[in-house]
Amino acid sequence: MNSLWGKFKRNKIVLISAGKKLLVDVVLYNLATYIAVFARFDYSVKLDYLHIDDVYGILENLIFITLEIIFRIPLQLWEYSSTKEISDLFLVTTLSKLFAYPIFYFSRSKIHWSRGAYLISYVLLVGFLTSARFFYRLYKERNRRNAQKHTSTKRILIVGAGDAGEKILREITSHPELKYEVVGFIDDDPTKRKTHIHGYSVLGDVASLPYYANRENIDIVLIAIPSAQKSVLRRIVALASETRAEIKTLPGIWEIVGGRINIESIKNVQLEDLLPRSEIKMDEKPVREYISGRTVLITGAGGSIGSEISRQVSRLNPKQILLLGRGENRIFYIEKELTEKYHFTNLVSIICDIRNREKIFKIFKKYKPDIVFHTAAHKHVPLMEKNPDEAVINNVFGTKNLLDAVIKSKVKKFINISTDKAVNPVNIMGASKRVIEVMLRYYATKNTDTVFTSVRFGNVLGSAGSVVEVFERQINETGTITITDPRMERYFMLIPEAVQLVLQAGALGNGGEIFVLKMGEKVNIMEFAKLFVRLSGLELGKDVKIDIIGNRGGEKLSEELWSENEIVVPTKNPYILKIEENEMAFDEKEFFAKIDKLKKFAEELDFDKIRKAFMDIIPEAQLK
Repeated sequence: MNSLWGKFKRNKIVLISAGKKLLVDVVLYNLATYIAVFARFDYSVKLDYLHIDDVYGILENLIFITLEIIFRIPLQLWEYSSTKEISDLFLVTTLSKLFAYPIFYFSRSKIHWSRGAYLISYVLLVGFLTSARFFYRLYKERNRRNAQKHTSTKRILIVGAGDAGEKILREITSHPELKYEVVGFIDDDPTKRKTHIHGYSVLGDVASLPYYANRENIDIVLIAIPSAQKSVLRRIVALASETRAEIKTLPGIWEIVGGRINIESIKNVQLEDLLPRSEIKMDEKPVREYISGRTVLITGAGGSIGSEISRQVSRLNPKQILLLGRGENRIFYIEKELTEKYHFTNLVSIICDIRNREKIFKIFKKYKPDIVFHTAAHKHVPLMEKNPDEAVINNVFGTKNLLDAVIKSKVKKFINISTDKAVNPVNIMGASKRVIEVMLRYYATKNTDTVFTSVRFGNVLGSAGSVVEVFERQINETGTITITDPRMERYFMLIPEAVQLVLQAGALGNGGEIFVLKMGEKVNIMEFAKLFVRLSGLELGKDVKIDIIGNRGGEKLSEELWSENEIVVPTKNPYILKIEENEMAFDEKEFFAKIDKLKKFAEELDFDKIRKAFMDIIPEAQLK
């Protein structure tokens, strides 16, 4: 009994509130009956037709009350009434009248009763119950808006007057504690212009966004178009960048599970949202088939690409992963992440420089890897221009050490990470990568035990030293972003995309190929920088400025993914292209004699001769 009493006290407020709502509905039920009889008999009161306070009316009311309780109608919150609540009300009203109908019909010989009045009362009842909830919700929303006006609120303009926009509006109005005030909508659909959604107007089209954002003093432009193409998203962001407002968005349609959109769905627009193509997701089945149960060695495993390869490989059921790198801190962190976050424990962390030929051979002999992903390399163009010897010793001859060890150990697959800078190279880093591509072709033709494959891609967003990281550091340290040339263009991709390409290449390769991802359009670096500033919540010219510093040496205005001497063909993977070179004479003895000279010049730190040696090996190279 005490337990029951305690439970009653805890739910006392809820029960009182439910009781009040039930009482209002009962009053409206009987009011509908009264008005229906009044209307049916030419606006004169026929008390003997009412049956509100007699046994028939009491039974009718009890049926209505019982159904309301069964369908939990009194527990609904009127201020959040939606189509679900209205449909429940319609069902309860309909059932009440249907269940009560036989009582009156079979008693009509004893009492005065009008079927017309009964039908009118049903129609009126539906209208009364829904109207009561509508006006109550309107009243509560108006109170919330008035309260917001007296507090520090953020004014929001929603771009997209569709389902997502309507749902996020309801979420915002249902959470006044967030202090968000929706001002209205923007949408390109002409049929929605000047219409209203829950009392909020569709003000204009997307082109008018800057006008309304500035006129209404908007704090946040919220893009609520989950299925928008990247070109549409870039246009909206560009227009919003003309205002002082923050730019936020909802996740892509594939990220919204079950159509549920809520406050937590709102996120800042990321640069990857604006890449000129949709994010690529490939079938992992062919990758799993060649990795499952195998020992996988990853060079440069602590780097941006190497660590992501480690993460993705760990989910593909490998027998063992060998994490090889020369930086102990990075290897420590990726090992810790794989064991703690991904629960993959069959790891061997190896601190080793790929230039250490003797140790590389011992590692291959001891662990016998089946697959090698080679990501270890010097990649920063300006640094390699100043230190070309390192590009030779590390990139070229470090890779040669691996290739020789791979052949001796009869490794099944060797996947090399290349770069778009290897195409008609104009810098030392690109030239070193091109030499590796040529060298892999030789190894592929001479050795059938191993499949040798190269993968080319452009700039990777989020990698160490990438343009995003550089821009962030420059803004934080000096407030000035430096750009080589306003005409400069680059291909961009995400780290997970780059790694998917690398893994898929292992499944597609037969030996000697170069694969490249369909990268979409090139991105202008100047426009990219402006977007970056805007998405950082800063104002160009006020908080951040952009300086044009000129070419730092070895930089192209526009990168290429293949040269005129290369033939591009599709693969069975719709996202990946295969690059085949026109047949060219390859003199093995001459080639290796030239790279031996390259090594000699590197050891002597003769930078001029290094450049000449590269151009001798790679005729298309234009090194200054």
